[in-house]
Amino acid sequence: REWVFFPIATAFDRGRMSTMSCTMAAPMARAAPVSRAGFRKNVCGQRVVARRSRVAPKANDRAMTVKVSAHDYDYDLVIIGAGVGGHGAALHAVECGLKTAIIEGGVIGGTCVNRGCVPSKALLAASGRVREMRDADHLKMLGIEVNDVQFQREGIAAHAENLATTIRGNLTNSMKAMGVDILLGNATFRDNHTVSYGNKKCTAQNIIIATGSVPFVPPGIEIDGKTVFTSDDALKLETIPDWVAIIGSGYIGLEFSDVYTALGSDVTFIEAMPKIMPGFDGEIAKQAERILINPRNIDYVTNVLATKVTPGIIGEKPVTIELSDFKTREVVDVMEVDACLVAIGRAP
Repeated sequence: REWVFFPIATAFDRGRMSTMSCTMAAPMARAAPVSRAGFRKNVCGQRVVARRSRVAPKANDRAMTVKVSAHDYDYDLVIIGAGVGGHGAALHAVECGLKTAIIEGGVIGGTCVNRGCVPSKALLAASGRVREMRDADHLKMLGIEVNDVQFQREGIAAHAENLATTIRGNLTNSMKAMGVDILLGNATFRDNHTVSYGNKKCTAQNIIIATGSVPFVPPGIEIDGKTVFTSDDALKLETIPDWVAIIGSGYIGLEFSDVYTALGSDVTFIEAMPKIMPGFDGEIAKQAERILINPRNIDYVTNVLATKVTPGIIGEKPVTIELSDFKTREVVDVMEVDACLVAIGRAP
């Protein structure tokens, strides 16, 4: 077997001046064949490095050296967006020796911590306990009797918010402990290496955009945050409507259907595709329908678009949803519900 060496060395000093030198053997330059016995492997953690012990590169081998020098920037790396993606990038950059800052215009943690994974799972956990305790037949089989199970909507909402606050604090503290500068304000590019935030600015050799996504709301749907809302507002759990229409039957809609039905709501999915959960694997969709939809107060309509949604007034006026055929775009029905969750997806 023949081997070719491509040694690479990288060094970063503390004066924010970095130089990278890459020395590569001339194209197709070949060293003398060496048997496997001529190599010994050093194992460090999970990384295995093969090192030549018998044959060294010849001094007269042609070589090409490339040097890249950085300007005197404020930071080696600036990350725009302090969600879990930006957080992970910041910690990795510091571990690699880069002077790093992260800019956030909202709250640390982004969608996942504040308006997504964390609070939604907290709501699922709390509402799931209510569902279990109201399953009198199952509890009776275990010799348990529970009468008149009650819950406090405000308490469940506070549980989700408290969990998000705790994790948000942990993320903030972890970045501070690693030496990441946290800069607050909406970021705007001034040039390829300059970003302004608030009334300040900073420069960086490299910039990562990690701004995440927002709920997608198609034309014709009016959001008021009270009776017609996205998952951002649904997580606040300000009301528990008697009848909720959920536009979209993906994982976001499915999670909220679980929360609402556990707390006493009826749910109707509105899906544009021929079947619900169209983005799921077929077998998973079948199991989800059997376990999470069929036994509960959930129904659905398919092959229709919610082309117009008009907000209502809580306790006084219903939400009206105009349904149109997916293919012809002709209006085929009008629904009146207490609330409507728009869970079609997310956009950058």
